[in-house]
Amino acid sequence: MQKRVSFLFIIIASISISANTIAVAQPNYAETASSGLADVDQSNSDLSTKALISADSLYAAKQYTQAFELYQSLYKSGHYSPAMLLKMAHIQEGLNHLGESLFYLNIYFLASDDHQALKKMEELAKKNNLEGYETSETTKIFMWLQEEYTTLALAIASMALFLLALMYYQRTKSQVKPSLTGILLVTVLAILFVHINFSKKESRGIVADSQTYLMSGPSAGASVVAIIGEGHQLEIEGKKDVWLHVRWKEKDAWIRETRLRAITL
Repeated sequence: MQKRVSFLFIIIASISISANTIAVAQPNYAETASSGLADVDQSNSDLSTKALISADSLYAAKQYTQAFELYQSLYKSGHYSPAMLLKMAHIQEGLNHLGESLFYLNIYFLASDDHQALKKMEELAKKNNLEGYETSETTKIFMWLQEEYTTLALAIASMALFLLALMYYQRTKSQVKPSLTGILLVTVLAILFVHINFSKKESRGIVADSQTYLMSGPSAGASVVAIIGEGHQLEIEGKKDVWLHVRWKEKDAWIRETRLRAITL
């Protein structure tokens, strides 16, 4: 009996730790979007706010290049707002810098969860024959799983805890063999494992240069898979030295790290 109780406590602790890890690992982009400037230290928040106001004034006066320089300086120092990111994307699109425009649109989407940004990216991708922006029904479902990652994980973990408690009650109080409950518990735990490990946001990047070589291996001496232009969106699957392992048209390829702008806040 003591062994049984200890085993139950181990399972409960494991589920609790998984749930806590999920909650910490997943940032709340909605809160970031609504809070204005993100990651602002109290000591320099006034300076950042003044710089943002100056940049917005330049943008309103259609002095886009000067405004972008200030926006970019704020972004590199870790200070941004969703509205600022959207303006940066608009400026780059006006300058015909397709890759930069799509990069900041992606960052804006991460910060705001505004699905209009996805539509805009799809339009630009279709217009310029870019790869990596297709949104099938399967992709939409996977995106929903990513957006609701924490909520779903906690819900599944709660269900597992309920089944565990029910199984314990059936065994100790009702003297009923909890075969069905045990099967359901194993199934729910398997679903939780799959969700935690396979529903995380994938790493992606935007091709930054107009003449970018994709190689068959992580070496300048490898054969060339393709020569592509800026703006294509690639899924990042790994890294070796200065090379990133990516997918291009359902094929493995390698690209220099400096040629791809990782999409991350």
